[in-house]
Amino acid sequence: MNSSLVFDEQLYKPQNPKANMAKKSYKPPPELKRLEDAAGGFMQYWGFKKIHGRIWAHLFTADRPLDSQELIQRLKVSKALVSLAVRDLLRHDVIQESHTGKHGSVYFDTNPDLMSVITKVLRARETAMLRAAGAAVDGMLKMSSVDLEKNALSQEKIYIVSNLISSAEGLLRVFLSSVSEDQHFNAINPKETQ
Repeated sequence: MNSSLVFDEQLYKPQNPKANMAKKSYKPPPELKRLEDAAGGFMQYWGFKKIHGRIWAHLFTADRPLDSQELIQRLKVSKALVSLAVRDLLRHDVIQESHTGKHGSVYFDTNPDLMSVITKVLRARETAMLRAAGAAVDGMLKMSSVDLEKNALSQEKIYIVSNLISSAEGLLRVFLSSVSEDQHFNAINPKETQ
């Protein structure tokens, strides 16, 4: 044995073997798995990917912030998938960085202000989708009656679609204007809601 090596008790503290084992073989309870699937489906409906909802479900229900490694173990997915999904969720402010651990791991938590998350997504995505649909219909409205007839298109129905899009844009504007910038709902601690 090399006597020049010094044993540092602080660096080699025995860890709780049960905690290590739980980390390596984490199996979510069926209730969490159902929530994970439901949140994944809901977020898919809003244009995200299922993995985004699965990550959100784990972060939201966890008793503490989680790092990417824990998410990989819990979800049994690749590091690349978690990395890309976390980046998307951070960009949309659905999750946020909580803190950085001793060894540089970044820990994540959900944004407790669900109303700001929802309105931000609506402003960024639904507004743009409706604008694009409106532009497409406007193009159809400019078609000549000869082109409409040649393509068996109904000008009356195109006007109806145009009105539907305008109504949807109006409803979205009303909803977004009714949610003032300082009106928030803190899902983690509703008592902190302004």
